[in-house]
Amino acid sequence: MGKVMQEPYKELSMKLRSHLRSALSLSLTLAMLACTMSQTALAQEQNRERQDPGSDRRGSDSERRNSTDAQSIVRARLFEVFYATTRANEGSSFKPVYAAKRNLDLGAGSLDYGAAQIERPSSATTLPSAGNFQQFKLNMEQADRDWQAATVRRFDRQSLPDFLVKIKNWRGPIMVFIHGYDESFDKALKDAAMIAYQFDLRSDVPVLPICFSWPSLNSKAEYAADEANLEWSTAAFFEFLDTIKAAKDPASPLDMVAHSMGNRPLIQYCSQHKSDTPSFRNIILSGADVDFHMAESRKNDIESAAERSVTVIVSDRDAPLITSQLLHGQPRLGRPIDPPNVRTDKSELLSSSFWSRLTLDASTLLLPNAINMDNDVIRWVNQNPKLGKEFGEKTIFIDVTDLISGELGHRLAYPVIAGILRETLSPLSSSAVYKRPDKLTLDAMGGSPRWLYRFHKIDSSKFRP
Repeated sequence: MGKVMQEPYKELSMKLRSHLRSALSLSLTLAMLACTMSQTALAQEQNRERQDPGSDRRGSDSERRNSTDAQSIVRARLFEVFYATTRANEGSSFKPVYAAKRNLDLGAGSLDYGAAQIERPSSATTLPSAGNFQQFKLNMEQADRDWQAATVRRFDRQSLPDFLVKIKNWRGPIMVFIHGYDESFDKALKDAAMIAYQFDLRSDVPVLPICFSWPSLNSKAEYAADEANLEWSTAAFFEFLDTIKAAKDPASPLDMVAHSMGNRPLIQYCSQHKSDTPSFRNIILSGADVDFHMAESRKNDIESAAERSVTVIVSDRDAPLITSQLLHGQPRLGRPIDPPNVRTDKSELLSSSFWSRLTLDASTLLLPNAINMDNDVIRWVNQNPKLGKEFGEKTIFIDVTDLISGELGHRLAYPVIAGILRETLSPLSSSAVYKRPDKLTLDAMGGSPRWLYRFHKIDSSKFRP
């Protein structure tokens, strides 16, 4: 087994080694910093926040220039996220409310713009240090719950010109996030804030987070309706990306993060908007609910749109992607293997009872130990160590099966994403593993693989004595 796991690393080029170091920067810096902050400093910060609850996370120009450590970057309690949405405003101009209706104001366009202020969870700066891998996962789950329970304090609806002023004047990285299936507007904003917050902890230059939100019905049973609403929003998403690219300072890098069903319009954009200049610095495809074979055929288009790297975050434990595989009959990019054997009628796939059973099974019964490869795969690699290859010249698979528990399921692996966007000094470790190709691909190869994609699996060896 040791030979199987270690041999592929000898074949990695220097370019892919650099990519991997960046992509696997799941840092414990947050925990280390939190543990070194004194209680006195925390008390002073809390007093200051109570006295000035409306302070902007970005601070003044001088404060931003002097923000050279993580503590000062995340000092403000209210975290600002900009947004563009195809959801209809069901409130007023002064107090917008975005639910699941489509914005059909054809005369003015279908996009609403603005900014939201999200109250950062107090636990975000007091996450305890993890002494082992299991505790790290528990800490991550708790932080995720805390962010999802955070309060969106204020919406500031803006005209497009006002929105673009912020983009034009921003000097630093910009991150665009598009969410996926079963997501409310507020949840999408919190996800964007959570990623940006983790990014800020790793950088002396804050990131400008922008969330593109489409009218998901925020219900597991409304998968088909979400597909239709996302398709309806695709043209507006293309327009939005073109607008951001044209408005931003050329020196400000643009990172693109897509999750779940939100990967579909992004991949379409990469295929239809080809140019000599890459549209993005990094592209991160997380839990992608996209046909694997389609994504594989458009791999070159995706890589051409990225200046630096493309990272595909996958998990065998992703229950919604298992459901999607069963619905569509094909593997998904976020789970590029065959679906497990599940005895059920397709009419049950989106029922609450099936979902509960599948989520439970996905974290226990359906999966072998994720670090082990099946006997056929071991034999194939031992017979031909050169079978292994990355998904593309700029693209690698990051496997978070062991990092994401059944409770998180289809949720974002936010420390992974933040680490990819900004390299840190304390990455978690990984092992190279291979998986059996899906049956259709293996049949097309004549039953014996001509190659095996390499998966860089996050594991617990960082915590071993």
